[in-house]
Amino acid sequence: MDHPLVLVLILVLLNFNTDVSGQVVVPSMNPLAVGSNVTLNLVPESSINIGTWSYETTTIVLFYPGGSIVSTSYQDRVSFNRSSAELSISSLQLNDSGLYTVQRMEPVLTAVVTLSVQEPISNVTLRANATDLVELNDTAIFTCSVSSGTSLSYRWMNGSSEVAASDRVWLGVGNSTLSIVSVTRYDEGPFRCEVINGISNGTSQPIGLNVRYGPSKLTMMVVPEMIIGHTAYMMGSVITLSCSAQSKPAVSYKWRFNWVFLNEQSPQLSLQNTRENQTGSYTCLAHNNVTLRYATMTTMIKIVEPISAVSLNRDGKPPILDQSFTLRCEVTGPIDYIHWLINGQVISQNNRTFFSTDNKTMVINPIQFSDSGEYLCEAFNAVSNKTSMTYTLVVNFGPEKPDVTSPDIAMTGHIVTFNCSASSQPPSQFSWFLNGSPVETGSVYETGPLTLASHGEYTCVAFNNITDRNSTASKMLTIIAPVTMTMVKVIGAQPILNERFSLTCETAGTVYSIQWMRNGWPLYADNRTDFSMNNNTLIFNYVQDSDIGDYQCSASNPLSNMTSSNYRLIVNYGPEMPVITGPALGETGHNLTFNCSASSQPPSQFSWFFNGSQVVNGSVYETGPLTLASHGEYTCMAFNNVTGRNSTVSKMLIVIEPVTMAMVKVMGAQPIADNMFTLTCETTGTIYSIHWMRNNWPLYADNRTYFSMNNNTLTFNYVQDSDIGDYQCSASNPLSNMTSSNYRLIVNYGPEMPVITGPALGETGHNLTFNCSASSQPPSQFSWFFNGSQVATGSVYETGPLTLASHGEYTCMAFNNVTGRNSTVSKMLIVIEPVTMAMVKVMGAQPIADNMFTLTCETTGTIYSIHWMKNSWPLYADNRTYFSMNNNTLTFNSVQDSDNGDYQCSAYNPLSNMTSTEYRLIVNYGPERPVIMSSDIAMTGYIVTFNCSASSQPPSQFSWFFNGSQVVTGSVYETDPLTLASHGEYTCVAFNNITDRNSTASKMLTIIAPVTMTMVKVIGAQPILNERFSLTCETAGTVYSIQWMRNGWPLYADNRTDFSMNNNTLTFNYVQDSDIGDYQCSASNPLSNMTSSNYRLIVNYGPEMPVITGPALGETGHNLTFNCTASSQPPSQFSWFFNGSQVAAGSVYKTGPLTLASHGEYTCMAFNNLTVRNSTVSKMLTIIEAIMSVTVKLNKLPIASDNLTLTCVVTGRYDTIYWMKDNLSLVLNNTLNSDITISNNSLHFSPVKVSNDGNYQCVATNLFGPNTSPKYQLLVNYGPKSVNISGPASVVIGSVTTVTLKCSADSRPISEYGWKFNNQSVLGTGPMIAVIASLENAGDYTCVAKNPVTNISMSKTISLDVTGHSNAPPFQARVGLMLTALLALSLCL
Repeated sequence: MDHPLVLVLILVLLNFNTDVSGQVVVPSMNPLAVGSNVTLNLVPESSINIGTWSYETTTIVLFYPGGSIVSTSYQDRVSFNRSSAELSISSLQLNDSGLYTVQRMEPVLTAVVTLSVQEPISNVTLRANATDLVELNDTAIFTCSVSSGTSLSYRWMNGSSEVAASDRVWLGVGNSTLSIVSVTRYDEGPFRCEVINGISNGTSQPIGLNVRYGPSKLTMMVVPEMIIGHTAYMMGSVITLSCSAQSKPAVSYKWRFNWVFLNEQSPQLSLQNTRENQTGSYTCLAHNNVTLRYATMTTMIKIVEPISAVSLNRDGKPPILDQSFTLRCEVTGPIDYIHWLINGQVISQNNRTFFSTDNKTMVINPIQFSDSGEYLCEAFNAVSNKTSMTYTLVVNFGPEKPDVTSPDIAMTGHIVTFNCSASSQPPSQFSWFLNGSPVETGSVYETGPLTLASHGEYTCVAFNNITDRNSTASKMLTIIAPVTMTMVKVIGAQPILNERFSLTCETAGTVYSIQWMRNGWPLYADNRTDFSMNNNTLIFNYVQDSDIGDYQCSASNPLSNMTSSNYRLIVNYGPEMPVITGPALGETGHNLTFNCSASSQPPSQFSWFFNGSQVVNGSVYETGPLTLASHGEYTCMAFNNVTGRNSTVSKMLIVIEPVTMAMVKVMGAQPIADNMFTLTCETTGTIYSIHWMRNNWPLYADNRTYFSMNNNTLTFNYVQDSDIGDYQCSASNPLSNMTSSNYRLIVNYGPEMPVITGPALGETGHNLTFNCSASSQPPSQFSWFFNGSQVATGSVYETGPLTLASHGEYTCMAFNNVTGRNSTVSKMLIVIEPVTMAMVKVMGAQPIADNMFTLTCETTGTIYSIHWMKNSWPLYADNRTYFSMNNNTLTFNSVQDSDNGDYQCSAYNPLSNMTSTEYRLIVNYGPERPVIMSSDIAMTGYIVTFNCSASSQPPSQFSWFFNGSQVVTGSVYETDPLTLASHGEYTCVAFNNITDRNSTASKMLTIIAPVTMTMVKVIGAQPILNERFSLTCETAGTVYSIQWMRNGWPLYADNRTDFSMNNNTLTFNYVQDSDIGDYQCSASNPLSNMTSSNYRLIVNYGPEMPVITGPALGETGHNLTFNCTASSQPPSQFSWFFNGSQVAAGSVYKTGPLTLASHGEYTCMAFNNLTVRNSTVSKMLTIIEAIMSVTVKLNKLPIASDNLTLTCVVTGRYDTIYWMKDNLSLVLNNTLNSDITISNNSLHFSPVKVSNDGNYQCVATNLFGPNTSPKYQLLVNYGPKSVNISGPASVVIGSVTTVTLKCSADSRPISEYGWKFNNQSVLGTGPMIAVIASLENAGDYTCVAKNPVTNISMSKTISLDVTGHSNAPPFQARVGLMLTALLALSLCL
């Protein structure tokens, strides 16, 4: 180039150009790989005539009119297009990263872009400190590295999931290391690291961890599962126990039965054809020989024989109400418990129902109706249950108290029917009594027509001939006369409001009650209304309007009633509450009307008063035209000439004049901004209020505006532009108003808030322009000052070319020649030089982790601000990092691994900037806190391995200490076989010989001895019900915890059961039956456990609730047996006492033959020689004399129509006798037995009839029940009656040889028969006669029938007509023939 001076000038001018256009540089790619090419494009596209492309402070290309120059260092690497300002760079290197700037002089242009050239990532490698680890013991440390690559960032993956830092997962050394403390089975990976920069990425090969764990989540499954409701397995069952655990490698198994090891080392234990001796505790032990950890699980298996049969039988006599009754449940097979049920519901012991100790016997004493039902007993054991057949219990009882149904009251002349019924088994017989005298038998009694003398007590007696009990019920029958008259009358004065008033009810007839009504509704006493004692008088203490209405009284008895006609009650009252209606305001010249009204009966009369003087009478008062003198009090007086009362009311009338003028006027000076200004409202007329408005909106006082007391003056403390507007005032009274015309308020002000517009910064050599403006009325005039000296007038000021001396204060003054005010504003202009150099340097020592470290930024030029970057990202102060006051120094309070990276500083002023090259920071650190991986607890005889690791740069060296004494060096320490002396603190010390730091970590190893013995023992006395009792658990070995069990289930403290502090003692505050069971204690530590054998707790108690079973009645001559039972453990001993004297020992007492002296109290005493308690129960025995025999006798032979008496003859004492016929109770109150009566022990037939035939028995009863006589068959003798002859009435000779006639009669016994021929006796008797068919034998044949017992005879005649011809033998021959015939007939008979 021929003009180097021009080029230098171009460069100088460009360096002074600070304007930045709206154009930007867009690279073809960014970031870029080493060796790649890039094209920088100006967007939007624009040509360059004079300008440069530069990198940092180095010019790449200089453009000038007609040519360009490329820097020597960029020869053959760049190309460009002047018309588009495009620049291409080839074969990029790392040092090509930085700021690229394009500048143009005309039009002015500056645009920048930062390129990042990066080396591609290659050969990403992942290493692990170890891959075979133990869960929760070991730490995994991964390190990620690359062979090449810059600007790296790291990402860690576990499978498909990204790894995030946590309290167990640590990322270090710029995220290039991953540490997982206390690895778990879920940390097996595979793990990969991904390395990324702006141009490439790489992923390592995966590394998987082999984490050994377990055993954990040990489970035991028992097949088959226990049947729902069962707590054991049936004898003979095949049971398989399966054990499984999560473990790596697989665990080995062992089995224990009742804490004794079995010869079984598989995960399954099979129990075949089980027996009761296989009941017990089964434990599965799982052991991992790598992790050296154990897990155990225990289950209880119980084997029980099933129940085979259950039966329910009655023990003793059948159920009788209020007596003792016993049922026995007999079971074949082992039983745990027995349930008793009634109608499907479980029976519980109560004060009448008792169970034997084994629940096999249930005693109900005394038995009640509620005990009737279907009874079952159900026996249970752990594997089965069985239910007996149903026993149906029906209770014999009665009669209970009879129920008499009939009216309680009746009217004279009516007939009443009484019905009597009683609950009884069997049904009762009934008798009726009136006032103690018998009147009828049977359940129904009907009276005759009633009179007042029929009043009295009607009694029904029910008798049960089975229970030999009777019961009575009585009912009073009241006889009354009907109500015939009711009438309401007034007592005393007529009703006046608030005065006393009375009504009375006059009646005739039998009156039980009087009821008052008003308007058809019942009337009740209240605080104003009373009734007399018999309700016939109604009294109003003070009568009210609310009492107005129609009143009636109703008189009634249970069988009739009558209601009076209406009495109309009207109350006189008033006058009350007079009211004046009319206006309270009036305008002069107008007329007004007032109306007065008052509540009154009769209506009131009215008078009007004005200010105390009467002016008119009547309810309406009309004024004349109003004047101001019409103002005053108007009073109305209402008067009732019936009640003699008056009442007044007053009303004030205010008279006012109308508003006739309102006008806004200015008071004082015209409005000037910020000065006081006042408006007033001038008015005429009566003014009640004045309101102000601006622009037609109401105006209110505020901190600048206030009103005078009567609102007629509006004052602005300091008037403002915002007060400009149209103002009005409005004056008003209640009857008129007027608003003023508008007053226009315009405010003069200013100048206010002058403003200078123009740059605050200028670069040397440039011109600047300032503009000044201010708010003002009228517009302001302007003057300019530089550092206090006037330099120009007018609103615009333009400087010359700037120098550093142009730096200073530029002031604009605005002046208002109307308000006489001025206002100034100033602006500082800062003149600066461009930034030419920025470099990062170290201050002091090199970086060591946790030490202070400082970097400084050296610069030249005018510096406004310095910014720091790390890895090309802005850097900000935090709790570890801070900057000096001018930001040129970066200090780390304690530098960390995370601070590693490339650091730059960038120096700026508002018109130029420069960024330093990168400074690479690498931090030395460690060792950090070591991590020890090992078991926390171990058993004697085992070997434990400790592993120690620590994050450190460079790697640490390790030493091991046991309880403070060094034992070994290196990261791994393996103990000898452990003893109890091996218990203590194991410490790892990590040392970094570069940072000269060390770090320690300790781990406590607890050594325990296995549990070798557990045994349950009794402390103190044996268990007695409701007394304190304790068990202790004796153990050997290291015991961490003790757990108690009952019947294989865990036992917990409750309000009766406590445990000692270390749980080795179990105390029952008061032991109960529910505590019975098999108790075990289990002692354990983390590596072993042992459960004791069973201690069988049996609670001694009783004797409780002794029960005597046996009859309450005895008959003389009989033997009785009493049984005594009591709930007791051990079983009680028994003693018997009669009337206080001991008579026998043992649970059973048999009396001898009973006599009347055997009557008395029999007492059973039960004694428990272990609890030293006794309990007694007594039973009364009543002795009655036995009935020896019962027979039926009659006074004569029974003949129909005669009177007959049957007598019941009883030997022995009896209470009642009743009769039975054909096995049914004899009922006498029906038509069939209307002629039979019973008197004492005799049954009378008056007379006896054939219909009375039957088998009769009499039943004599005493407390032991009925004694029935042998049956007496009553056959009533009667007849003969209905005599009849059978045979032909006519015969023809020759057709027959003989004629046979047969006679019959109804008779008991069978009648005797005789025959007559034509009234002549015929020898012989018999029911049949045979005669020869001849003319001589024709005639009248008569049969005579006679009863030999009743001695009654009756006859019947038949005529025999014979036709034909024959020689008849003489009569004697005929007689011979008849006798022969009779003889033949009798032989046949």
